[in-house]
Amino acid sequence: MEAKLKNDKSDELRMFFLNFYRFVFTDTKMIMALNITDRCNLKCTHCYWWREEHPPQLDDDAMIALMKEQRKAGKNIALLYGGEPGLRPKIIKAASELFEATVVYTNGMVGFPDIEVTWMVSLDGTREIHDSIRGKGVYDKVMKNIERDTFRKPVVHFTITRQNQHNIEDMLKMVSDNKRIRGIGFSFFTPEQGKHDNGLFIPLDERDKIVDELMELRKTYWRVMGFNKGTANQFRTTGAYSKWNSLEKCTVTKMVDCFNADGTPITCIYGNNADCSRCGCGGIAAYRGAFKSWSPMALFTAAAMVASKKKEA
Repeated sequence: MEAKLKNDKSDELRMFFLNFYRFVFTDTKMIMALNITDRCNLKCTHCYWWREEHPPQLDDDAMIALMKEQRKAGKNIALLYGGEPGLRPKIIKAASELFEATVVYTNGMVGFPDIEVTWMVSLDGTREIHDSIRGKGVYDKVMKNIERDTFRKPVVHFTITRQNQHNIEDMLKMVSDNKRIRGIGFSFFTPEQGKHDNGLFIPLDERDKIVDELMELRKTYWRVMGFNKGTANQFRTTGAYSKWNSLEKCTVTKMVDCFNADGTPITCIYGNNADCSRCGCGGIAAYRGAFKSWSPMALFTAAAMVASKKKEA
């Protein structure tokens, strides 16, 4: 068992540094981001998905064929979105077998099947706040699913908006106290171009203050926070933010090919209409923090996001 764990860690490091080399020195894209379903079981207040029309999803065979095609093209990481990807466990299972690492972004309502992936479960606050965003009773349902003895402990993904910006420390305490959760990562709400943000977007100068708050909280909750000095610098307007907050400079355009549920290419995991000038994507900040800032903790965080650990004791 010990030898197996060492081999797994070696595989993680090999994949991470291979992707680092590709990112810095080549134009080879290494990540496939795929909306695997056009369906969702929630209508979250900050989500664009359910407000728009979407093309019908590929059937299982066609979607698996698309993933195989992308794997042959050199992709070794799959990011699975929706809708709610948990509604298609067969596709999640297929991705876990095809790619070296698979990350699934889920609302947690259908639980976490016994599949070797990284589960990123969306929790946008403690009970009252989360339910005001995602629906009454959702928090308790998701927490019950988390508490079950799943294949792998999930990571919480927290999208910061006007609705929950004052709930960050309470969430950090909850995650820190919960032994069934691996940690927590942060994004900021990204509005769509030409559409009203319903008061959810936090202006960039105010966002800088929240970044400072997160770094202060890190002194206490560093064990569970996927937010570090390198990531913070990517979000600050006085830091590196202007170097990636446009479509032309976006890290996604260099690292990732994104696809709709019908297999057609899309510009971004947030859709074709995301306002890049106000982007809040935590994934971009984390990876740029790792590959551009040479921050040891940012490197560790980025590697841990796609680590392919086996079943935990």
